[in-house]
Amino acid sequence: MPTSAVTVRRMRARYRREGVWGLVDHRATRPRRSLGCADGRVVAALREVLEAGQERSSGTLGRLRVYTERLLAERYGDGSVPLPSSATFNRLVHALADGRGLLGSARQGRWRSARPAPPFVPTTVMAPGELVMMDSTVLDAFVVLDDGVVGRPELTIALDVATRTICAAVLRAKGTRSVDAA
Repeated sequence: MPTSAVTVRRMRARYRREGVWGLVDHRATRPRRSLGCADGRVVAALREVLEAGQERSSGTLGRLRVYTERLLAERYGDGSVPLPSSATFNRLVHALADGRGLLGSARQGRWRSARPAPPFVPTTVMAPGELVMMDSTVLDAFVVLDDGVVGRPELTIALDVATRTICAAVLRAKGTRSVDAA
């Protein structure tokens, strides 16, 4: 790749100063912010609008934009805090609301807020066989069973969590319990 002598000198100086890390293109190593370069006042106002609308339908993204604009005008004066473009604003809304249940219908919001915290905790498994999970599923196929009747089989699998391997698999008639497979 053709380059100038100045670029080569600059790269050699960076290599002497920082080693190989000095030659890396640092655009790829900069940390990304989920909210981008959005104004903090806009982010705070949008969060407040989203939280206030949790018990009612949030409506459309356009309506959220109008509510956020009104709140900013109330607090800081009309036009003093500009809103980002529509596309940037929509990305900001999704960055703040997705996964928290702040978008969607009011019914969905009430359902999420009334739901208890999940009882599951992350499990750390170190040794093979320390934790084995079992699950059964009905296969979407018909087979001739032992008694000559056509039915759908059920696949029960025992999975070792530590090694992510299948310890055992049993294919039986529908209605097999995990205890029977064990």
